[in-house]
Amino acid sequence: MTFRSAAAALTLLLAPASQARGGETAAVLSSGGAAYMEAFAAFQAVRGSTVPYYDISKKKMELPAGTRTVVAFGGRAANQAYAPGLNVVYCMAPGFFAKTIPPGTKTVKISVAPEFGLLFAKLLAVQPGLKRLRIFWMVPDFESYIGAVKAEGARRGVEVTEVRAESPEAMPGLLRQGLNKMDAFWIPPDPLIISPEMLLILREFSWSNGVPFYGSTKGMTREGAVASVGVSFGEMGKAAAAAARLLEEGRDVPPMIFPGKVEVTLNSAAARKCGLSFPRALIEEAGHLFP
Repeated sequence: MTFRSAAAALTLLLAPASQARGGETAAVLSSGGAAYMEAFAAFQAVRGSTVPYYDISKKKMELPAGTRTVVAFGGRAANQAYAPGLNVVYCMAPGFFAKTIPPGTKTVKISVAPEFGLLFAKLLAVQPGLKRLRIFWMVPDFESYIGAVKAEGARRGVEVTEVRAESPEAMPGLLRQGLNKMDAFWIPPDPLIISPEMLLILREFSWSNGVPFYGSTKGMTREGAVASVGVSFGEMGKAAAAAARLLEEGRDVPPMIFPGKVEVTLNSAAARKCGLSFPRALIEEAGHLFP
């Protein structure tokens, strides 16, 4: 099953469950922060029943007897030592991939990056002449995405070049090296790169050289990206609920799921700096338009 078909299959299951099985599923949150609670609320809505949750920033996790499936929200929650035989669905963990999986355990990652067909469709709507896209990243596990990104780019006539930075300090030099070799660059949801200081560097490079910078979160758009194509916290929670339900039913689920709906945010000032204008249809679709 491909990532795209898996996302489509999950979309069919996103209606609230009429008879969710209680007592078999528990949620673990890295903290009670607003983002985690937004995702968890969407998860509960799809489940259609109350699921116990544990905020591990406040107390030790003690899963109730009979728990079969754990849904983890955040990297710290995903990285807990769960007992063998549990199903584990984890989301909102951009730098984490489960590597050591005990016997009898099934794990599913809800991607924080958008499905790449949707990503390229939106980028090409903003910049129809895009032919050369550079991707800068640091998190080692992002390498698992690269083949899919390149393949999707090739299908759409876009040459994708991936550049892994050894450290944030290397980024300015890497940007300069690629100046005449790219029509735009994209920064995935990489926690090792994304920081206030780095976003300022990316914006200044983009605006000074007229090279569009594309991001993956609303915050990146606010700080100077022309546009971002990302997955909202609510959509991650919905996808996690659908994946958990499939696991509980004994269905086959791929190790990584791309939520089927993306959120587009746009920055008018950044677009002007790069000689771009947004089509009306994209503006109407956008979740937010920064002036």
